[in-house]
Amino acid sequence: MKPLARFFCLLCAAILSNAAAAACVQKTIAVQGIDRSGYVCTPSVATAGPVPTVLAFHGRDSNGKSMADATRIHEAWPEALVVYLDGLTGNPGPNDPTGSKPGWQIDPGDLGDRDVAFADATLDAAIQYFNADPKRVFAVGHSNGARMVGILWSLRPQRFKALAFSAAQADTLIDTAEPRSVFMGMGLADDVVPFASQRPSIQYAATRFGIPCAGSTEAAGITLVRNNNGIELMPYIHSGGHVWPAEQTALIVAFFKWQPQ
Repeated sequence: MKPLARFFCLLCAAILSNAAAAACVQKTIAVQGIDRSGYVCTPSVATAGPVPTVLAFHGRDSNGKSMADATRIHEAWPEALVVYLDGLTGNPGPNDPTGSKPGWQIDPGDLGDRDVAFADATLDAAIQYFNADPKRVFAVGHSNGARMVGILWSLRPQRFKALAFSAAQADTLIDTAEPRSVFMGMGLADDVVPFASQRPSIQYAATRFGIPCAGSTEAAGITLVRNNNGIELMPYIHSGGHVWPAEQTALIVAFFKWQPQ
């Protein structure tokens, strides 16, 4: 069976799962003298051994709880520990020049890499207290949160098995990042981070991974390509705007579960 066909079998299983509700609570952790917080959803389906773990990063002017409500990653993957982290104010961006809205650093080194330190501390705590599997850690982000995932890819590749981007991409950070399997979700009608600025990331990744063709990058659709070393690239181009499409959660969870243990 071809990889994309096998992937969709796993996707169907993810969509049809009827899991119990995860136990989600707000927790805090001190990082560099600042209390950082996140919405932690523990697995609702018990499994033997360490559990897969997802760090989720919201877009600017949002928070972890809102991202949990919008994406429901913890419900689509009930065997996983999912931590929806909260950003901070004080980091200016293109659509927030004063940095008055909660969000994440834009580039490596910004604000002393305080958000990278937060991710490190969260993963360390997840391994210590929640039996997180350090070999099955994933990161997903939307918009400004996707940029944060790109920074982690650049600075902490050894901590992540695979990555997922929504409504913003890692851009030229890919050029120096270690190859990792990557999901890229982008909307043709995105008026915040235009599709034309996101599309080149597909080719950056294809070149970096040694994949000669990553499928169409002009029209809506899904492509799954793999290099000889098992690194996968999955562009998902939809017709919407700067949004998290309803079907994207199941696609990302299936993509993460698809990665070999």
